Parts: sequence; C-alpha cells; structure tokens
Amino acid sequence: MDNPNIIDLDELKEIMDNDMELIKECFDEFRKDWPEAFGNVTEAVIAKDASKLDEAAHKLKGTLRYLAAEQAQQAAYDLEVAGKEKSFDDLDVKLALLEKKGIEVINYIEDFEK
Repeated sequence: MDNPNIIDLDELKEIMDNDMELIKECFDEFRKDWPEAFGNVTEAVIAKDASKLDEAAHKLKGTLRYLAAEQAQQAAYDLEVAGKEKSFDDLDVKLALLEKKGIEVINYIEDFEK
C-alpha cells in the first residue's frame, strides 16, 4: 500500500507534522477537487490556451507537491512549462500522463482509507 512512487507518506507526514487527521482531510479535498482541476487543465489543452494551461497546471502542481505526489506533480509541472513556453508539442501525451498519475493518487488515497 505504501508506494512512495505515488505518494511519499514519510514526506507527507513531515509536511503535515504527523497530523493524520489533516492528511485524511487533504486526501478527501484532493479527491473532491481532482475532476475540476484536471478538467481545467484538459480544457486549456484542448483550447491551446497557454496562459490558462500555465495557471491550471501550476495550481494542480502545488496541490500535488503538498501531497508529496512527486510523479503526478512532475506531470503537472511539464504541462505548466508547456503553457509558460507556449509549446503545444506532445500536449496529448503530457495530459494522458497527468491523468494516469492523478488516478494513481486517487487510487492510493482510496487504498489508504481502507
């Protein structure tokens, strides 16, 4: 269950001062917010709206960093950079990776709460 490739639980506990209640609240919040956050990134990719992509991916990256979800955070960062640089190459591949990593985080959270 404790897969540091998805969420580094030790780092997360450090970030949240070992407050398991806070961790669970943040997990619940992420699960609730993920569809909209990912949707905002997706809309920006479809529209090829660089500034919206930068903003949406940056916000999601921050959330993922706070959850110590390194791979998902990196996927969001790659999209943020694409927005900053107005680079639309391989956006579909980058978006698919973000979706895959985000779903891994959701699955991790669901397993964590069992």
